[in-house]
Amino acid sequence: MTEFTHNPYEKIYVRDMIKLDLDDLIGMMSSLESANAYWVEGVLFASFAMTESEELAKKEMQNEMYLDKIIFAKYENYSKTVKSSTNLEIGVLNMSKSKLYQDLISWLKSQPIWNE
Repeated sequence: MTEFTHNPYEKIYVRDMIKLDLDDLIGMMSSLESANAYWVEGVLFASFAMTESEELAKKEMQNEMYLDKIIFAKYENYSKTVKSSTNLEIGVLNMSKSKLYQDLISWLKSQPIWNE
């Protein structure tokens, strides 16, 4: 039988954090092919990985990941979709059961940008 092992990342490097108002986040997400945002503990967000390379693949094998940016907006209550003031609408995925995303949002809330 195949053996399975859960091996979470040990370290994730985040190059940029961008706090947006809700309309701007929805506008940005709606222009992408995958127009879904994630929601965890009062935060609507999306993360973007850096462009794949052989060097980054080696880092992933060492349980490290590099994110180019995280965009986020405060959004208290989860809903399956969210609509902007100009009627753009995107889907929202509730990721609150993901330990990785819970940790990410907890860390994000501890950063100075959270209160700006």
